[in-house]
Amino acid sequence: MIAKTTIGADFLGAICYGAGLRVNGKEIEGKSELILTHNLVSVDPKGMAMEMQREAEFSRCKKPVWHTSLSWKPGENPSKEQMIEAANRYCEKMGAKPEDHQIVVFQHHDRPHRHIHVYMNRLPIGGGKALETSHNYARNVRVCNEISRELGFEKIENLERGKLRYVEEHQAEAQKVVSFAIKVALKQKCRTCEDLECRLNKNGIECNFLVQNGKLKYSSYRYKGVSIKGQDVGFTAKQLEAKFREIRTSKMELSREVRIG
Repeated sequence: MIAKTTIGADFLGAICYGAGLRVNGKEIEGKSELILTHNLVSVDPKGMAMEMQREAEFSRCKKPVWHTSLSWKPGENPSKEQMIEAANRYCEKMGAKPEDHQIVVFQHHDRPHRHIHVYMNRLPIGGGKALETSHNYARNVRVCNEISRELGFEKIENLERGKLRYVEEHQAEAQKVVSFAIKVALKQKCRTCEDLECRLNKNGIECNFLVQNGKLKYSSYRYKGVSIKGQDVGFTAKQLEAKFREIRTSKMELSREVRIG
């Protein structure tokens, strides 16, 4: 099992996507199935979204929407009850006790692998501190490993550099374009974030790099208005930093050999 999390401000857009609704409000037949709710009266997407928005509207939290997709390996077929249990355990382990937070879970049937979409209100019922979002990637890995062990699911290993994971349909083009552009840049011996950003900008790709103490710690991109994380284009920040270092080392060794010769 593997998790991917995004944080947002719009409950209506998020819940409507989970419910399998098109932009015009029409349902995509057979795409989505509501399998779990906590602390909500409504069962229709707009009603649930309004309830969650009302609970959050008096908070200073600007992004109260927590959306996580939980995916299983192709060929692994957990039952609906197992997916519900996984969703409940995920929420609990991430700090959202089901008795204290509004939660909605949909199962989608539009991919060959089993996956569910978990929506949480970061604000607890009746007020309080919003769920923390720091270090979500590392927390997701740890929590998914724990749940996989507890429920007997297979662990999805981290992808090798350059390999692509599943993304939402609207991100598919950005994923392919950005991944290919990075591969070309590395093949041409790009060795710094600045160099990579310059090359990708020429292809219409915006870059967002976080560098701390001279090392790349986070990477994300934007293509045609669609944002996508580095891990989703086949190159995590850690993998890119390692590749830059490999290229710089190779270049220094080559220069040394030339001087000696």
